[in-house]
Amino acid sequence: MNGATYRAYHFFWRGLDLLFPPACGGCGQPGARWCARCDAKAKRLAPPWCPSCGMPSPGGEICSRCREHPPALQAFRSWAFFDGPVRNALHRIKYRRDIALADALTLQMLKTYRAHLAWQVDAVLPVPLSRQRLQERGYNQAALFALPLALALGTSYRPAALRRVRHTRSQVDLSWEQRQENVAGAFIAAPDDVSGKTILLVDDVITTGATLNACASALRSAGARTVYAFSVARTPLRSAAP
Repeated sequence: MNGATYRAYHFFWRGLDLLFPPACGGCGQPGARWCARCDAKAKRLAPPWCPSCGMPSPGGEICSRCREHPPALQAFRSWAFFDGPVRNALHRIKYRRDIALADALTLQMLKTYRAHLAWQVDAVLPVPLSRQRLQERGYNQAALFALPLALALGTSYRPAALRRVRHTRSQVDLSWEQRQENVAGAFIAAPDDVSGKTILLVDDVITTGATLNACASALRSAGARTVYAFSVARTPLRSAAP
């Protein structure tokens, strides 16, 4: 792992585990925040995949959706499918305030990043929440992954570089077309922070990529050179969003 700052961050959470013995975010068994059995059940995404959206693709060919609707992102990837223990763990983080669990899942993301991606980026940004959603939840779950990723990669963490300027309705139960329309123009980026830079966007779950695409469009409009995205999990398109 790169950087003393990231090691300090990681050991902070491990220290809390000594004071408050954890339970697995995937199955609830005591002993670890993410147990070996749940890790074995996680359905990881790995090549061959679509070079654009990262969904499984025989031969590594670009998928039909990306051919028909090329994203503003250079590429987006995820560690695992949003299913089983991974889904349980992300729900604990998002709805039950188990923020320490994010560090355990970030370790898994880093393994995928180093094994298959190794993008050279200038800054890491979390997908921002609206002010209303942030007040309701109290924290941005995407930031719980973006910060340690930035520390581990030894790059800049700039959460203020991208803002959500319009509160949008939940994407749950919306069609692909409705999702695109729902988030269009909902974000604005700061040119001073992103112009000429390669950006890594981080989120908890990707479904259709509509939110990430809207973020990437805002970043490109502000002068970003390249935009990648990485999430903990990916929902198969046939499934409902979280």
